[in-house]
Amino acid sequence: MKLKRILSITLAGLLALGAQSCLKSYVAYFDESSADRLTTYLADLDQMLGAEQYGWRMEYFVSNEDYTFGGINVALKFDSEKGEVIAMSEEDATASYKSHYVLTTDSGPVLSFDTHNPILHKYGTASSSYYEGRGGDYQFFIVGYDKEKKVVNLKGKRNGNLCSLHPLTESMEAFNAKMYENNRNFHISTFEGFIDGNKVTGDVDVDGHQFIAYEMEQYGTDDKGQPLYDISKTITQSYIVTDTGIRFYEPLEVFGKSIEEMSFNFDLDSSDLKMTDSATGVTFQGFIPVDWLPYDFYPGDYTFAYDDGGSSRISITLVPTEDRKAFRVKGMSPQFDLMMQYNIKTGRLELRYQACLKPDTDEAVVEKDRLILVLLPWDLGGGGSLWMNSDLGMMAELKLSRNPETGEVDMEKTLEKPTFNWRDNGGARKFSTDSFLLYYYDTDDAADSPYYGQANDYKFAGGNNQLANLKTLTKK
Repeated sequence: MKLKRILSITLAGLLALGAQSCLKSYVAYFDESSADRLTTYLADLDQMLGAEQYGWRMEYFVSNEDYTFGGINVALKFDSEKGEVIAMSEEDATASYKSHYVLTTDSGPVLSFDTHNPILHKYGTASSSYYEGRGGDYQFFIVGYDKEKKVVNLKGKRNGNLCSLHPLTESMEAFNAKMYENNRNFHISTFEGFIDGNKVTGDVDVDGHQFIAYEMEQYGTDDKGQPLYDISKTITQSYIVTDTGIRFYEPLEVFGKSIEEMSFNFDLDSSDLKMTDSATGVTFQGFIPVDWLPYDFYPGDYTFAYDDGGSSRISITLVPTEDRKAFRVKGMSPQFDLMMQYNIKTGRLELRYQACLKPDTDEAVVEKDRLILVLLPWDLGGGGSLWMNSDLGMMAELKLSRNPETGEVDMEKTLEKPTFNWRDNGGARKFSTDSFLLYYYDTDDAADSPYYGQANDYKFAGGNNQLANLKTLTKK
């Protein structure tokens, strides 16, 4: 028994000596602790971030299981002495916001934008509609950086998306204004082309920065001998707008071709709307709707016509918003303002479900501290259904004049006195909007239903709380 005990102690002693020997060997190779090395690493990066004269452009990709968005160009200017950062985004031409940032550790080196910034926190902050945010991040693992190449690689802590920082070669204001215009000028709706004789068609979601390509398979011909196709495969990839076109988050794999980026002429006055990948030689022809109109066409005075049992008309004025994504509708009612959204993909105006605003403000009209006045899409002719969904509503479709001999669209004549017909905007298949109704939305969680009832105390200029059977919108 004693021999066994002595043997156990001896083995334990040998193991302890071995451990000490390993430790001494480790120390001989590294003259700093891991914590000290990480501190040096972050300090070096901080100096690099603050040293750039114009700042950095961030290729910021957004998405999670519930929300999909592509890439957004964000311009950043770091002040490493104050721990402050100024941010601008291609989603707004001129707005800039200052907040703080910190380089810290959390299972690795992290760049954290730790105080609220409307740009950097827009997609990452939780809300009642998106309880985990909209797929964004404001804390990023630092994957690595290269001081010679001047690139910083990041990975979102929550969504795991890869992002990167690159030095700006011009002021952040100039860069942001340019990317804002490029983003708005890339409004391809559909495209088509061929890859090694195989037909490709597709759609572009310009609001969500998604590129959807369809590999087409021929299944026959029509009575004129023209090929008939069906979709055999769908490929969707996020993209970000660049100086010269678009770049995909991951290569777009179509008919054996791997496409990383495509050039595009953003000068729409001379562009033929082609998208080309110089590496593979693939070219897609882009298309926009024949009735597409730019945002700047719409400001001004209109006659808004609807049918509430007779012929009703309201004189309204569309006033541009600062972000150029919508118009404030003046004249619809003396009690409130409405907003009309501009759909850049279709080039059309849309009137959707929304909270009515106090005149000339961005504040919702509220009664009894909890009842919000809302404009509800209404299926008056199809059974009277009401729907609360911000995507639902109606669009103003330009009434086109055509050459009686050729049938071709005559845009010059069309725009002499532009008239738009109202129709459902296609927001839902089983619900067709033809009218709108003023209602109260109850924000009290204890309420039996969010539908509190018609808002009879609020009237449109026509004299009631309904816009029944929308007809036309005519520019004066």
